[in-house]
Amino acid sequence: MLWTEILSGDFEAAVEKSKGVCGLVVGCVEHHGKHLPLGQDVYHAAGVAERAAEKEPIVLFPHQYFGEKQGAGEFKGTIIFSSKLLFDILDESCKEMARNGFKKIILINGHGGNNAMLNNFARSVLHDKNEYMVFVYNSSKSWPKALDILEMIDNGQRDYFPELTDEDIALLKNYAENCTTKGHGCLMETAMTLGCRPDLVDLSRVNDVDGRSVHYMDHITKAGFYTPFGWMSDYPNSLSSDCHDGNNERIGRSVLKYATDKMAEAFKIIKEDTACEAYLKQWLKKQ
Repeated sequence: MLWTEILSGDFEAAVEKSKGVCGLVVGCVEHHGKHLPLGQDVYHAAGVAERAAEKEPIVLFPHQYFGEKQGAGEFKGTIIFSSKLLFDILDESCKEMARNGFKKIILINGHGGNNAMLNNFARSVLHDKNEYMVFVYNSSKSWPKALDILEMIDNGQRDYFPELTDEDIALLKNYAENCTTKGHGCLMETAMTLGCRPDLVDLSRVNDVDGRSVHYMDHITKAGFYTPFGWMSDYPNSLSSDCHDGNNERIGRSVLKYATDKMAEAFKIIKEDTACEAYLKQWLKKQ
């Protein structure tokens, strides 16, 4: 259920149907090579979340396109907000969800660069001793790996992926065996957008830039240090991908189906859970 599409007179019923669970997709606006849209991290996360929320009803707050992108200003089209503003937007959004009756809030993350920020934000909510809970769910946790699909097929679940051809399965096998770089604009991420928004993908540009690491900061990261320049210096084309030829909408729809089912299962766990709410009450008494 999209918050903005609920009729005013039906809102209380939507809260009840969702068991007080509201989700917020958080992405960013950034480059993923040359073949994917700038809003990629919202489109693929929202594409799964909206379908999962139909299978396991929760309410989805208006999607947030603004995420952690400090330092990526060399790519035109990137939107960079201050960390303080991002925290303020998240804080006020959660307070509005809570004010409207939602006590369980899921931040559905579509951008790897948001991980630390969203985890930190979820902890910061404890400062005000709120009576609502914030959970962080990385949408990529719902995605299948190529090996997951191949194992399901080998284990007699071929019917779960009725659209995949023998050629598609061979492509996934080649990807699983030979891919050395993935995670940002790669075959599986591209497949997610081919599944939910194929009109925004241009596969003719998939090889326009090199997606392999140049290993510029390997000596720093291997020594155990974190540096905000690490990923961007190693992948100067804002793409982390190889072996992505041959992708298509059949693979996209198959990956989207799998991800939708997995995310719906995650929503159900939060809806039915009572342990977190019980612990919150105990914790509040101790503060």
